[in-house]
Amino acid sequence: MLRLKGDRILLRDFVTQDWEAFCALEFDEAMFAYTKGRIDRASAESFQLPLFLEEPLLHPRPSYSLVIEDEEGFSGWAGIDGIEGTDSAQLGWYLRSDRWGRGYATEATRILLAFGFSKLHRASMWATADPENLASVRVLDKSGFTNQGLTDPVETWRGLRSRALFTIDAQQWATRRDRPG
Repeated sequence: MLRLKGDRILLRDFVTQDWEAFCALEFDEAMFAYTKGRIDRASAESFQLPLFLEEPLLHPRPSYSLVIEDEEGFSGWAGIDGIEGTDSAQLGWYLRSDRWGRGYATEATRILLAFGFSKLHRASMWATADPENLASVRVLDKSGFTNQGLTDPVETWRGLRSRALFTIDAQQWATRRDRPG
């Protein structure tokens, strides 16, 4: 089981005991204010969670969908994907709204960057955020990403919306003083 430890959170592989906490996210309306997609129990049960549980068994592993766990338990999930056949990867996170404002998104981002560059040997990493989501934009800025501007509109659960595209390469990350390890 993959376990990536931060100062206040742990990123780890999903286990079957995460089922109810993951499915409960569907009722956290605030969490979905700026996301591309939504979690609903039917898709979680039939597709998303089974895929997350299978990931660690696949070789090579196509993505890393990881539970964000704090001292109180399940706080959301984060991940790296888009790694097959490329030297780049996308990262992102979804935090329960009752965990906002604790710095967990920043810590998860820094953990994922360290893992992506040091262990997965990615040349670059990227993320998108709704441009109205000032908290996520700030996390990506603080984490050393460069804002590349808006993407063409993409389909979201709220309709077509542009996303802000952020990138960071291995050299930029290596020169950051606040990166872990």
